[in-house]
Amino acid sequence: MYDLHCHILPCMDDGPSSVEETRKMLKIAVQEGIQVIAATHHFFDDETTIEDYLGLWESRYKQIQSVLEEFKKDIKIVKGAEVMISPFLTQLDGLHRLCINEGRYLLIELPMMDIPQYTEEVIYNLRLKGLVPIIAHPERNRRIMEDPNLLYPFIELGAWSQVTSGSITGLFGDKVKRCAKILLNHNMAHLIGTDAHSSGRRAPRMKEAVHTLKKWTGREKADKIVNELPQAVLNNEFIEMDTPKLYKKSIFTFFS
Repeated sequence: MYDLHCHILPCMDDGPSSVEETRKMLKIAVQEGIQVIAATHHFFDDETTIEDYLGLWESRYKQIQSVLEEFKKDIKIVKGAEVMISPFLTQLDGLHRLCINEGRYLLIELPMMDIPQYTEEVIYNLRLKGLVPIIAHPERNRRIMEDPNLLYPFIELGAWSQVTSGSITGLFGDKVKRCAKILLNHNMAHLIGTDAHSSGRRAPRMKEAVHTLKKWTGREKADKIVNELPQAVLNNEFIEMDTPKLYKKSIFTFFS
């Protein structure tokens, strides 16, 4: 399996605060069957530069070389970032350098409580640049939880989205879990990632989520989400996506 959203490097952001904690996270990831981790740490264009972010990423990666040697037969770490959306994002020089495994797929984050008015324009401009934005954990966005169809126009523009494994297992509550299921069953979510930050509550766990995913979508679609699509991202391949479907809310949903 592949985890394309993980805060695994020490002292980069709100992820692990030590090399030992990173080691514990890697051990869990191996036990979960994860073979590749994209170290996607927070990037805010008003707080740092691309050059400084990548410099810190490389420094922290070198810091864990002895730990990686311990797990080298089982797992590897590739480059990435979790980029907070901003109106100036597409004006940054070298934005492609933040893409997962130095390809075309860029993990972007929306604010948890809102969807900025400029989101559609940013996604459109990213696509013009040849980049494919992957919207991180949309099921945890308050407005998308209330109306999953708010994600639809972004997917129509060519964006992908990635659901957090913990959302599928109920870690973030029933409303988030329900939204995750809707997005996955309406072709508005394409990947799952752990968004792990520690070896505790937010550990890099996937097995239980994949088990539930198979029940929700069937084995064939689940395999595409868990294996085929993340492989395409890592290999920088273009892949035809299933057409997104609008969610039609049942009148009985209120009572369920």
